[in-house]
This record gives sequence, structure tokens and C-alpha cells, in this order.
Amino acid sequence: MDKKTKELIALGAAYAVNCQPCMELHKQQAAEAGANAQEMRAAIEVAESVKKGAYDKAKKSAGHLFGDLKEERCCPEGSKCCS
Repeated sequence: MDKKTKELIALGAAYAVNCQPCMELHKQQAAEAGANAQEMRAAIEVAESVKKGAYDKAKKSAGHLFGDLKEERCCPEGSKCCS
């Protein structure tokens, strides 16, 4: 696998696990390996679809186990957390 492909995968994985420093590093390394902004955005979009699918499935499973779950923010609206 070439360096550009590896860095695009690493960028998507970093996004999927919510690691901002890793995203910044792999964005830089992907660019250095020849990836353009459109390719990097596509890697993030793929990661988002996988992440959302996993979230939806886990939420459904938890709902079956524990009943309907109430969704609340962990922080006040407008704070820097979860914005």
C-alpha cells in the first residue's frame, strides 16, 4: 500500500476515534504524500459514515437492552465542549 493511501486511512481512523492531534498530523502527512483536500475530505466522509453506522447500531442494541435512551448533552449549549 502506498504512503498516500495509508495516510488517508490514518486520517479517517483518527477522525473516527475523535483524536484531533492525530487528524492534524495525518492531514499534514497525507498532503506531503500527495493527497489533495478533496481526497482528505472523502476519507473523513467515509469514516463518518462508518462511525454513524456503528453509533446507530450500538444505540439500537442499548435500547433493546435498557429501553429507550434519553439523549442529553454532556455540557451546556454554547460551550466549547461538544460544539
